[in-house]
Amino acid sequence: MKKFFYIIFILVIVLFFANILQNRPENIKKFENELLYFPSGKFIKEISLDFKTTMTNLMWFETVQYYGQHMLTDKNLIFLDKLFNVITDLDSNFLQCYTFGGTVVTYDQKRPDLGFALLDKGMINLPESWQIPFVKGFLYYMYLYDYEKAYRWFVFASTKNNSPYFCKTFAAASKKKEGDYITALRLWSEIYNGTDNRFQKESAKKNIIFILNEIFNRIAKNDRDTKVFSIKGELKKLTFLPFGIDVKIYEDSVVVKEK
Repeated sequence: MKKFFYIIFILVIVLFFANILQNRPENIKKFENELLYFPSGKFIKEISLDFKTTMTNLMWFETVQYYGQHMLTDKNLIFLDKLFNVITDLDSNFLQCYTFGGTVVTYDQKRPDLGFALLDKGMINLPESWQIPFVKGFLYYMYLYDYEKAYRWFVFASTKNNSPYFCKTFAAASKKKEGDYITALRLWSEIYNGTDNRFQKESAKKNIIFILNEIFNRIAKNDRDTKVFSIKGELKKLTFLPFGIDVKIYEDSVVVKEK
C-alpha cells in the first residue's frame, strides 16, 4: 500500500510541475509547450510497476480532459496523438484507446497519418481484433472517400473471429460506391447465403434488388455508356445470386423477379 501511494505521489508531483512550467508567462500562449513536460508512456510504465491499471485510468482521464477542453475552445489538438500513444505504451491491450484515438486523431486532430499509425499499432498489439481494422476501413470510407482501401479493411475485419456481419455489408457498400457493382452483388450474396438470420437475409436481398433494378437499369438505358456492353456480359454470369431472385436481361433494361 505504501508503494502505491508513493507512485501516486511521484506522478502527482510530475504533473504538478508540468502544469507550473507550461503556465509560465513565456509559455502560456505557446501551444507547442503545452505538454512538453508530460511524462512518456515508458517512464510511467517503469514507475507504476504493479499499478498499471490505475496509471492507465489516470492517463485516460487526462486525455479525455485535454480533448474535451480543446474541442470546446480553440480546437487545437496538436498533442492528442501523443496522449493516446502514452496510454497504449502503458497498456498495449487498451482496445478503446486505439479505436477512439484513431478516430479522433484522424477526424478532429486532422492527422490521418497519425490516426492510422495508432490503429496500425493496435493491430500489431491486438491482432485478433476485428474492431481496429473496421475503424480504419470506416475512416477511409467516411473521411478520405477511398472506397477501395475501405473495402480491403472491411474484408480484413470480416476474417477475424467473432466479427459481426456488418463488416461485409460495409465492404459491399464500399464496392457499390466505387462502381464495382458485380463485386458488391457477390458480397451481398455471400451475406445472404452465409446467415440464417431473417433480418440479415432480407437486408441482403433488398440491397441486391436495389442494385439490379436501380443501378443496372440506369446504366443499361444509357447507350453512350462504355460500361453497358461489359456489364450486360457480367450480368449474364450472375450464377451466384441467392435462390429466389431471377434476373432477365433485355436490350435496354434488367427485370428482377422474386421467385
